Amino acid sequence: MTQPCPHCGSRHVVYGNHGRRVGGAVGTVAGAFSGATASSSSGARMGMKAGAAGGPVGVGAGAVLGAIAGALAGCVAGLQLGKVVDQQVICSHLCLDCQSRF
Repeated sequence: MTQPCPHCGSRHVVYGNHGRRVGGAVGTVAGAFSGATASSSSGARMGMKAGAAGGPVGVGAGAVLGAIAGALAGCVAGLQLGKVVDQQVICSHLCLDCQSRF
């Protein structure tokens, strides 16, 4: 259900979701980076137990898996923060009839 425009009463209103979009993108990138850097050291330790050839493979596998897990967690956190920013700070509604933002 769309919220009517408080200025003209029109129901031709769109919702921008700008905060969620930016929050999700920033959270995904930040989560992937922090997950990759944190997991590469634990992957190296596990790879070294497998032998000399396992060290580089363990670093790569740990970094990839950490980046995926970190990106997912960061994206969820960014979306939630963006939702709050959309609702509390940004004027996310745009009336298509009178072009007012609210």
